Amino acid sequence: MKKLLLILLSFPFLVFSQELKDFTKEPGYKRKINPIYEYMPTSSCGEIINYAHYSASFCEEYKLSEWTIHFLTPDRLGKFTERTDNFRQDPQLKGRDASLSDYYRSGYDRGHMVPAGDMTFDMTSMSESFYMVNISPQKPSLNRGGWKKLESKIREWVYEFDSIVIITGIVKGEKAGYDKFGNLIMDPKDYIIDYAGTVPVPGYLYKVFIDIQRKKSIAFVIPNEKITKPLMEYSVSIDFLESITGLDFFYKLPDEIELMFEIDTGVKEINK
Repeated sequence: MKKLLLILLSFPFLVFSQELKDFTKEPGYKRKINPIYEYMPTSSCGEIINYAHYSASFCEEYKLSEWTIHFLTPDRLGKFTERTDNFRQDPQLKGRDASLSDYYRSGYDRGHMVPAGDMTFDMTSMSESFYMVNISPQKPSLNRGGWKKLESKIREWVYEFDSIVIITGIVKGEKAGYDKFGNLIMDPKDYIIDYAGTVPVPGYLYKVFIDIQRKKSIAFVIPNEKITKPLMEYSVSIDFLESITGLDFFYKLPDEIELMFEIDTGVKEINK
């Protein structure tokens, strides 16, 4: 099979005036064990919810999270807690998140943003991964196909690169699109392609894989449908992802990291 060059980009630093709650100051928070705070993107919805081992930027308007962020290591993946399948609303949101009835006979899967398969190291985290705040409507052909493959591929990379932060989100507002030649372009249409009950269905979802030791990253933008191309052909730059989401990624990091992001920092060949 031919090889694709996967450009692993360094983190950007972008100034943003929004203030977010510093979870590192909360009792019991251990920066070295869960470093996701440093890598949180900005929040356009302004409500960040911190769970045991992941955080989410919740958008009440959509009853969805615009992004989630979590941390993985090979040690965490090496532990096993049985999957609960206990989909439910988060009690602290008092009905502001999506309900099970929104998905009933909607034709859409309840697609995890933070995969349950990434939370097997802890019973609480496994349980919390089934909160509806961590769910986005996905077409079955994506959730059970290409999205599942991407999640599995990222777990493989965790074993290779060790300490990894993963951001998963929906593209809202203007969205990315593909022209007839398969090139990724901007599409001025609204991102909603349908509704699952009262929950808008995003046309595109994304994942960002962050190698925190080598300060490199790669992003994927995936259409909410059966994907027909190799996964690596859906990879995009962080700059492009910022342009279609309106978010700033890695804005908490120092200025020198921004400068590193602006130049080529390394190339890795990955067999498809």
